[in-house]
Amino acid sequence: MIKERQELEQILEQSIEKIKYKRKNVEIINKKLSQHNVETGFFNKIAANPFLLTQLSPLLLCLLTMALYQLERTANLNVERYFTLEEIKETKKYNKTEESTVQLPVELTNVIQIDHENFVAAIQIVKIVEWYHHRIITYHFETQRSAKYKKKKEDVIAVPDINLKSVKDIAKHMLEGTYIPDMITLNVYSEADSPVVFDPETRVLTILEGADISVLDGFHRLQGASRALGVNPELRQDIILSIRVFNAETARKYFGQINTINPVRKERLEELKQENVAYVIVKQLQLNSGLKGKISSGSKMSELAGHFTTTNILAKAIDLTFAPKNLLEAKEIGSYLTDFFNCLIDSYREDFHKKDSILRHPGMFVGYVALAQQLEQKQVPLPELTSAIDDIKNREAEWRRFLASGGTNSSSVNRLIKDHAEKLAHELYSNSEG
Repeated sequence: MIKERQELEQILEQSIEKIKYKRKNVEIINKKLSQHNVETGFFNKIAANPFLLTQLSPLLLCLLTMALYQLERTANLNVERYFTLEEIKETKKYNKTEESTVQLPVELTNVIQIDHENFVAAIQIVKIVEWYHHRIITYHFETQRSAKYKKKKEDVIAVPDINLKSVKDIAKHMLEGTYIPDMITLNVYSEADSPVVFDPETRVLTILEGADISVLDGFHRLQGASRALGVNPELRQDIILSIRVFNAETARKYFGQINTINPVRKERLEELKQENVAYVIVKQLQLNSGLKGKISSGSKMSELAGHFTTTNILAKAIDLTFAPKNLLEAKEIGSYLTDFFNCLIDSYREDFHKKDSILRHPGMFVGYVALAQQLEQKQVPLPELTSAIDDIKNREAEWRRFLASGGTNSSSVNRLIKDHAEKLAHELYSNSEG
């Protein structure tokens, strides 16, 4: 999305409020949505509870915006103000019956059982957001924060009491790669039999059909993740997922406990999965270097977020050049690369502000890492990196040919860029060695 999702949701809510009592208009909207196989009555549900807007997938949100714009023709409903051309193109082809639906039962792997009603697992946040958008996860006011109430003509609607600044801050940190993995706690409940089945041998937890899943703790984190994924659908963000199997009374007591006894609870988090040590170095760069906020945590970059490169590109480049073997080496390399990139960005700040600059091409970061490795090996002072960078700028056409010789982050292109960066370092700094 080009603009904040919250801004669009507010505009849609105002538009829906104006037309929801006009039967003819409601029929027109439902008819337009039905052309994409959206179920009859979908718009009526949104009109009755606008909070459901927050749970819509980006494509469905775009489709609803299109339908309302075709009816009202007001500028603030023009989809081009909120969505990229690619998103609009995908929305026009959208068919809800072809959409991959998520429904119970669902399985979680590598789960740790604490006891019969407490389980913990590591999971990518995109999976939890997907459950939320498909309404597998709900918000129960009786076991959460007090509701806020909005008056809509004759109706009074309960909506979650959300701190928008907190949600925006969480989304910003996730997009910038500076978010420290935290926990989301879900409660799984069923009036009938046990809502979950756990296999201790395979460590698979199955949440069964008919289970009621609600957020006990972490609703702001979930909203922040949803917002971040709207900007960068390729976002890679792991979180700790806690599954509780409580009845309503126990759930209320639990929520009261974590918000009174420990009102601000910071977990000492372990690594969520066994990572290549190169990613430990990338995390240092995301947090401490001039690249903070400029490294995408997914395999694709977001122009809106202002990314320069990706974690995958940097990690591969580090493995290809420095080849760290353990965490001690990773820490030392991370410290050196932090100084290197600080010097690089400070020396060429104007170039890195230009989207079309050769220095800002994501593939060039393979060359920078290779250059850094050579400078360290040859004991060349970091400020002298400008000789190499100026040479790259002077031979821009040649470097662009290298970058265009294959797919971004392909092994062949990465090796080609690495080899030419090393060759350049040898030409410029060979006398400095030893």
